[in-house]
Amino acid sequence: VIQKALDTPINSRKLEKMKGKIAVVVDDKTRPFPAKKVLPHVLERLKGEIKIIIATGTHVPVNEGEAEEILGKEIVEEYEWVSHSQDIRFVDYGVTSFGTPLFFNPEYVNADSKIILGDVEYHYFAGYGGGRKSVLPGVAAGVTIETNHKRMFHEKARFGVLDGNPVHEDMEEAADIAGVDFCMNVVMNSRHEIVGAFAGEHKRVLREGAKMVDEMYMVRVNQRADAAIIAADGSPHDINLYQAMKAIQTVIDVVKEGGTIVLIAQCREGHGSEKFYNEMEKYSNSEEIRKDLMKKFIMGKHKVYYMLRAAERVKMYVVTDMDDEMARHFKMEKIDVDDIMNAIYRRHGENARIIASPHATTTLVTL
Repeated sequence: VIQKALDTPINSRKLEKMKGKIAVVVDDKTRPFPAKKVLPHVLERLKGEIKIIIATGTHVPVNEGEAEEILGKEIVEEYEWVSHSQDIRFVDYGVTSFGTPLFFNPEYVNADSKIILGDVEYHYFAGYGGGRKSVLPGVAAGVTIETNHKRMFHEKARFGVLDGNPVHEDMEEAADIAGVDFCMNVVMNSRHEIVGAFAGEHKRVLREGAKMVDEMYMVRVNQRADAAIIAADGSPHDINLYQAMKAIQTVIDVVKEGGTIVLIAQCREGHGSEKFYNEMEKYSNSEEIRKDLMKKFIMGKHKVYYMLRAAERVKMYVVTDMDDEMARHFKMEKIDVDDIMNAIYRRHGENARIIASPHATTTLVTL
């Protein structure tokens, strides 16, 4: 499926035509994109001075050990690679029509040929991951990312929505301005196996991938449930709470107000963001933090808004490696897996209507 996509790119030149300095962008460890599987197929077709950029956005830069996990030891040893970082001198690329100042990694924008690789899955305010997200936030400066993400409060900035979504449209415009010569995105099943691959012009690739994601992962229900039992889809989606909390957003709108959500997420790295942790205790409700974020958007702080909004609507339990105190800090109660049903029955009775979503990070439940 990878070879077929690379052989028949949509509205773009083939990889074999790329020349000069070539930048190849891949996701970091917080995304499930299988770089080890895909990269060899891409690299064997390229003739030029190749540099692999690991797109971290505002995440912590990748070290050599992590790079080997992401890319594979052979690729790390054979090819030049670099991790995106916020501690570099960015290149000014002007402003989007939405007013977002554009500053990008020079390793990317100064390349003669720019290739972005990733996977398409649901995203809680960009609509979908994939495509343009390799550029913004992937290789962008913090101010660029924060200005874009401030639009997450728009009514159309939500899972599964591209048309009219200002976060997505701003990202797409930014990618066009920075330049993308070739995009390849994959769609994976719940076992993280590649079941679809699309290559070519980044906007078309994203749309084709999104169509497949909807066919596989959008589930419609006819009424709201009393409770939802959800799992954050395993690693890397539940590597920390900063990532795992996205699973809550895929069911929050189909659980009744006053209902219950039980999140199953290992969170072996704990909360995953000092900003997320520290800002959580500063606010008593989601409206307070929304007003502050509209004045000055800060990465990490935006997750607090989503956690508080969920806690205002439902009771949240969590099955996790995090300790009780940390769970309480994030407005959740730690629970053993054997106690889940009793907790739900105590709150809603034995006839409670329950949604079970074992791959909640990648599955969208909607009315």
